[in-house]
Amino acid sequence: MAGISVRSFRLQARRYGAGMVATEMISSYAVHYRNQRTLRMLELAEEEHPVSVQLFGNRPEVMAEAALAAEGAGADIIDINMGCPVRKVIKTGAGMALMEDGKRAAAVVAAIVDAVRVPVTAKIRSGPGREVTALSLASRLEDAGLAGVCIHPRLGVQGRKGRADHTVTAALVERLRVPVIASGDIAGRVDAERLLQGAGAAAVMPGRAMLGDPWLFTDMLAGRERRRRRPEEVMAEMRRFFQDLVVEMGRERAVRFMRKFYGWYMKPFRLPSNLAGELRRAQSYDEAESLMESGLPGISPVS
Repeated sequence: MAGISVRSFRLQARRYGAGMVATEMISSYAVHYRNQRTLRMLELAEEEHPVSVQLFGNRPEVMAEAALAAEGAGADIIDINMGCPVRKVIKTGAGMALMEDGKRAAAVVAAIVDAVRVPVTAKIRSGPGREVTALSLASRLEDAGLAGVCIHPRLGVQGRKGRADHTVTAALVERLRVPVIASGDIAGRVDAERLLQGAGAAAVMPGRAMLGDPWLFTDMLAGRERRRRRPEEVMAEMRRFFQDLVVEMGRERAVRFMRKFYGWYMKPFRLPSNLAGELRRAQSYDEAESLMESGLPGISPVS
């Protein structure tokens, strides 16, 4: 998840039971040009393994070079993003645009497979437009050496709207020899079981459902539905995450980065007046910490 899956986020997911984590999508061109901020995105912590490094781009030789760099940094899997619907990514011929050019997509896969020793996977959608094209494309990518496919079964025109059509997931499982990982609308145990047992997926990849709720993994692994957490438990985890961000990126950047997370953590609760807004407007780590500490007594579950 771009702008979300930084190292602290990945470590949190592993701490609560995720079997594998994935980086934000990383530009192959930025790796090629040795952009320092991008190269720092390849810095992996020992505790987060196994970890998949997700790359985007459309030139086979540049993608292969970036994959080699990711492997050298410790990636356990190289994942190719072919599902991002963001316009500025598509305009470069990357992300979902690769699904419209099967020949180039297969060439990208083949180049990376030839360059690295670790498994190579791809993240795809049902199709880049209004038609389902994932089945034929995935078969072509499998022939090029792909070791697995992660499917988010929404069409490009849907964006994040509507429901994920996991009949496409089931059809991919039937068609391919390699493992199929299911993504999209996985909010708890029932959704996971439906995909693992019903559709035959090899694994599931929750995304937005775990934002502010890393216990999702714990609950799913325990075979139970998501439990409602106490305000003090959620606040303690939010503060730990914030502290980890400070270690990872420094106080100033962590304060800005954290603003998007307050709403996710606080969603299940009634908050003291203006607490959420004050947290998002906080200009320093100490100010945000003080607000979290002073606001806790006034937080209560939504009945």
